[in-house]
Amino acid sequence: MKVSKPSQEAYQNELNIESVERSFILSASSATEREQWLEAIAKAIDDYTKKKTTFISSRSQDEPDMVPDIGAPLGSKAPIWIPDLRATMCMMCTCEFTLTWRRHHCRACGKACSTNKFYLEYLKNQPARVCDHCFTKLQENSDRCASTSVSPIGKSGAFSFSRKQKKIPAALKEVSANTENSSMSGYLNRAKASKKQWKRLWFVIKDKVLYTYAASEDVAALESQPLLGFFLREEKCGPAQRLQFKLYHKNTLFYIFKADDIPTAQRWIEAFQEAMILEE
Repeated sequence: MKVSKPSQEAYQNELNIESVERSFILSASSATEREQWLEAIAKAIDDYTKKKTTFISSRSQDEPDMVPDIGAPLGSKAPIWIPDLRATMCMMCTCEFTLTWRRHHCRACGKACSTNKFYLEYLKNQPARVCDHCFTKLQENSDRCASTSVSPIGKSGAFSFSRKQKKIPAALKEVSANTENSSMSGYLNRAKASKKQWKRLWFVIKDKVLYTYAASEDVAALESQPLLGFFLREEKCGPAQRLQFKLYHKNTLFYIFKADDIPTAQRWIEAFQEAMILEE
């Protein structure tokens, strides 16, 4: 078993708990409380591991291993499922989820995905839904170890034949919502210049480009906008206005953004301003 913090700053109150038979996300009421839980759980795991090492000879052969299994084979332990609200599309083919095209989770990697099935070790070799990527990888592993009891049930053609994929420009699939090494990422409320209705979206600034997503785990962006040539105007009249900043291009207002708090708004403003400068 192991405990860790999410890589994305937007989920600073959460903890990831991973073990062989079950993995899940815990959410604390604040970042401070999260750190306290992280320390307490990590200490409990460490204490258990030390005791287990001391009394290794008396351990039952059927007891799940609590020691972190680094590099565990795919399908040998439970993944953390991507929460439903963090993915609006299939994380493999980018088809949008609807009432008739419902999301399902891959029991191997946790992504929202397809209708393939494969026998998984941590489920005691019972069949479970897996995504296209994991199905292929598990099948390759099975072919290399022909004598193993783990084998595929069969591959559904749902993605190829029963659902027409939405054509998405390649530029919108270059960067996923949870990409690493971005200048800034997180949720903001946005209103268009011509409309004052706010919409909560996930934004990523990477390589001086602003990417917009419907949710934080989507693999394709709704929009991408290079920020060179744009500039910001901040609102500093009062506490509520200080949460907002406006994006302009040649004195034309494009968008109004609103953060959840003043420190977050300031970090976004700094990230935008840095992305608007052409480096020599």
